[in-house]
Amino acid sequence: MGGLTKYWFVIYVLSAALVLAGFILLGQQFGPGLETWAMNKLVPPAWHPVVDDMVHRLFKNELRAFLVTTGFGVGIVLIGMTLFPLKEKLSSSYERETFPDLPRGKEPPLWKQGLEEVKLAALYLLLQSFSLYLALQGFKTLSLALSIGYLILAMSLDHCSPFFQRRGRKIHGIIWILLRRAILPALIIGAIFVGPVIILEKILPASLDPAMAISLLVLTEVLGMAGATLAGCHLGARLLEKEPDLAKNAPPKGWTIFYRTTVATLAVLMLLFYGWWGKGLLTHFHLRECQYRPLWKETTFKVRETTVHIDLPVEVRNRSAGTIDPSDLLIE
Repeated sequence: MGGLTKYWFVIYVLSAALVLAGFILLGQQFGPGLETWAMNKLVPPAWHPVVDDMVHRLFKNELRAFLVTTGFGVGIVLIGMTLFPLKEKLSSSYERETFPDLPRGKEPPLWKQGLEEVKLAALYLLLQSFSLYLALQGFKTLSLALSIGYLILAMSLDHCSPFFQRRGRKIHGIIWILLRRAILPALIIGAIFVGPVIILEKILPASLDPAMAISLLVLTEVLGMAGATLAGCHLGARLLEKEPDLAKNAPPKGWTIFYRTTVATLAVLMLLFYGWWGKGLLTHFHLRECQYRPLWKETTFKVRETTVHIDLPVEVRNRSAGTIDPSDLLIE
């Protein structure tokens, strides 16, 4: 790295560390209160200890893995949307110092790059929503594999994109270039710079102070994101050296239509699913406003392979209370 690149590298790392540290502090400050609020809204008071024990003891490992994977992905999105000017400076300075002979046309305004970062964030959140949907449908292994795959994709795409965005390419066009010319190198870049965080999370002892564990993970993530920016620029420059007109050619209309149709369809499906889920939570909240008591003696258990179905009848005392009539509901 040249002098100017080192300068922007340090600024980017320090800025990213500050943003992520602030994000983590906000989570530590408001996370317990948000959890308590959700518990009060969705679970009867008498069941709080049981549900809390199930979440924090029986599903401890799954919860930790989910929080780390989600936190890392949110970190990439958060840094991408807030520090994209610094990422652009780091990438462009590295290109000027390492590949001075590459042709550089008129760069689009920085706000357009910010808009592409928003699109990339929306795409990542949409894909992670699909992973959560699969997990809720019982495909946990597939969901976890896709979630990690999306992390690798987000790391590689987010940090390869500044090089091509300087040449007027949008996110769907950058995906087309990488798919056609460098899908394997791009995924390798993502895996190299995502892998250390995932591995570190697995090997950190459970007894380690949470603040220290979070600090180590954040530092590893920030260094990985800065390194991926340089690697993504290097990959783009090598591709352009082999094929100078690569970034000038717009993606085929067929690919553009396919990409936008796929994203729109997935967005509609996720809106329908989470809308149905939200409606169920709202119905449950209204039922919580009613006065009812569980009929424990009439509870039945049915075991089907590895799934246990529990039927718990309830007696509703004020059937006309609230915005719904609980007598019309079948509660399982």
